[in-house]
Amino acid sequence: MFTKASHVLFGTLLLGLVSGCFAEDKAPEGGIAIGLLLPFTGSASATASNLERATLYAADRINNGGGINGQSVRIVSRDTHSEVRRGTAEAAALADSGVVAIIGPESSEIAEQMRPDLAQDGVLFLSPLVGAAAEPSRTCDVPWFRLAPSAKSLGEALAKQAKAQNVTRLAVLYSTSPYDQALGGAAAARFATLGGEVTLELQLDPEAQSYASQVREAIRAGVTDVILAASPRAGAIVVNEFDALSSMRPHWFLSPLLKTDLLLQNVAPQALEGALGVAPKIYELGDEFPKKFSERWLGDEPLEGAYFYYDAMALLAVALSKSTQGGGDEPDLGKAMLAATARAGERIGWDDIGVRRLRGGNQLFYSGLTGPLSLEPCGARSIGDTSDWTVQQGAIVDLAE
Repeated sequence: MFTKASHVLFGTLLLGLVSGCFAEDKAPEGGIAIGLLLPFTGSASATASNLERATLYAADRINNGGGINGQSVRIVSRDTHSEVRRGTAEAAALADSGVVAIIGPESSEIAEQMRPDLAQDGVLFLSPLVGAAAEPSRTCDVPWFRLAPSAKSLGEALAKQAKAQNVTRLAVLYSTSPYDQALGGAAAARFATLGGEVTLELQLDPEAQSYASQVREAIRAGVTDVILAASPRAGAIVVNEFDALSSMRPHWFLSPLLKTDLLLQNVAPQALEGALGVAPKIYELGDEFPKKFSERWLGDEPLEGAYFYYDAMALLAVALSKSTQGGGDEPDLGKAMLAATARAGERIGWDDIGVRRLRGGNQLFYSGLTGPLSLEPCGARSIGDTSDWTVQQGAIVDLAE
């Protein structure tokens, strides 16, 4: 049974969203400053405005409810320009300006580069959608908080999905970006342990203009099922070249970043019909959040990634309510983040933000739109379920559980 997806996933290259409202050169003034790092320009810019609006919406609700222990929060947005060098420079600028935490970015490469500097500056780092490459670790120098399931767990879910379709042999194609490498490698390893045969495991240069050599190699090997982990641009090239070079279309199993209309709009008609994929699971499937979000932003509807960004800001607010309480030693913000998901005391949900004051944070924990936010000591999400989706009649459709 199928249910039509009302929100397109968080793929970094979606089409047609309204322009962002960030103020790149404005320094934080007053209240508690939170940095937000997103690709407002460049090749990965299409989703940035929607994700920023989710963060701003959460901040608005927090401030309307009285702030955090009486202090307002201020979002200071900066543009990564979809580039590692410029993105890390903007992260440094945010840290220098006095933000207590940075939410974002959407690039695993930028995130890995900026993490050590933020740790040195004592700025908490929270990534809503860039999950850990491996399974959560319990040992680390400084936590890096991530709300999405790890690339490894998503890759393993993709392998299980293929096996559930009675696939016995397949090829795994993944880009050389750290995230796609981790996801594709985990998919290949898990499929083999499930008794399947990985006929080919091929890497893709994410900047290449053609993957004809890899496609031909897969065709010569007689591949009929393919796991693909790449950007929407690279994924579209691979799918189109399979369609052009092979007389038989393979059955595709797609990574979360390929759950985007951009991919469908840039491949041959029917090329992905029946394709299956996995994505991080969203628990809040009702109409209330989309309705309120749309009312706040004049009809703009939240993408699935917006749910994670809203949760990131709300969770951070609960943690800040713990770390800014008066009396005694102030707890470390990283430890307060872990306490904010410890399920001790009173649960606060996404719709409670803004209705009540965030005071007495030691008695609160947050569980939001994307479900229970249990975090490992190093910050990775320990409970991050996945969901399945497919392509039906040229549209992305969520599979009913």
